[in-house]
Amino acid sequence: MIYSFLYVLVFSVALILIQKLDVSIPPLFSLLVTASIASLYFNIINKNDLKKTYADCFENKKQWILVMLIVLVMWGTTMIGPGEIGASLFNFIYFAWLGMLGFKLLSFQDWKKHQIKFYFGLCLLLLIFANVFFELQSSFSYKSIYGISLALLGGTFSFVYFRQSQALAKNARLSATQVLAVRFYLAIAVLMLILPKHSVASYFTASSLFSLVLLAFCSLIIPLYFSQKALEKITSEQHAIINSLCPIITGILQEIFFNDLRIEQMAIYFLYALAISCFYFINKYNQKLAMIT
Repeated sequence: MIYSFLYVLVFSVALILIQKLDVSIPPLFSLLVTASIASLYFNIINKNDLKKTYADCFENKKQWILVMLIVLVMWGTTMIGPGEIGASLFNFIYFAWLGMLGFKLLSFQDWKKHQIKFYFGLCLLLLIFANVFFELQSSFSYKSIYGISLALLGGTFSFVYFRQSQALAKNARLSATQVLAVRFYLAIAVLMLILPKHSVASYFTASSLFSLVLLAFCSLIIPLYFSQKALEKITSEQHAIINSLCPIITGILQEIFFNDLRIEQMAIYFLYALAISCFYFINKYNQKLAMIT
């Protein structure tokens, strides 16, 4: 589980950086550069196994293409969303929705054993509705609706990715870093086609490139490695639940660096943290009770 918690910490820092860079660098250009850096990095560290890696991927090309498509949507929303509604709100909706899906799926798989997870999933859903209500009440605009929609879409695709990447790794016999080396090619190809060539050159400055390299390591290299390693140790549902803690850290960092959180958001993040803590406490208690009986 330690890999999941490390993912939460590093990814929270990355989202704050994404919000900051959105002012000066188009988010899809940031994704193109950071995805290219990440792909190069993971190919280099797997240089001795590249022939086998790509051969195994082509043997499972339909699943490989599906994973790359999911990654394109997942990271496209992640790069755009924080600039629309702020890092903490985007992160909260993204990961609360992700955690809610994890709770619900576990409860549906075995209602007798996991029915409490259904109610915690419902609690997360209510907190999402509350935060969306406060956001739209204070700023009802296309930008807000767009950002909220991106967060929900990204959280859904992220949950699907956990399952599909596990399946690709198992069927193609790929390690965590090998999956990371091959998953961005569709995103890179699509972004190279749609980004206007005449304006891209203006962003290749020393300052911009330094920021994007830092973002690549904070968003697409270090946390993705932790995420993939976590999926080797625990289930996708468990990983989704732990990831739900990410908005709390992001909210704290956003308040420190931007000082732009509303009191309603802080209250919801607190309730969110409390709900997750209660779940682990009750779950641990039930496990001990089951061992005694």
